Amino acid sequence: MSSECGHHQHPRKILQAINDTVDKGNRFDFEREIFKKDESNQKRQRIDYFPILEQSKQIIKEEIKDYFENHQPEISWTEFWTKCEQEL
Repeated sequence: MSSECGHHQHPRKILQAINDTVDKGNRFDFEREIFKKDESNQKRQRIDYFPILEQSKQIIKEEIKDYFENHQPEISWTEFWTKCEQEL
């Protein structure tokens, strides 16, 4: 689930990772054994994040508006928000 650079992730991938419990390894060849002691044998319940995200949209929108109006007024917060909504 990583991007090529490993630092910048698409929001959809971050949300998918919430319920990603399958260990598919990694391209850096870390040893799986060092993580096994910290893993639980209990199956984790799936987290339904869509309702939480839906409830949070208005707050996120207000925070984006506040940020751009106060810190980067040269960027249209409404255009930015429209692009955000397309990704959610």
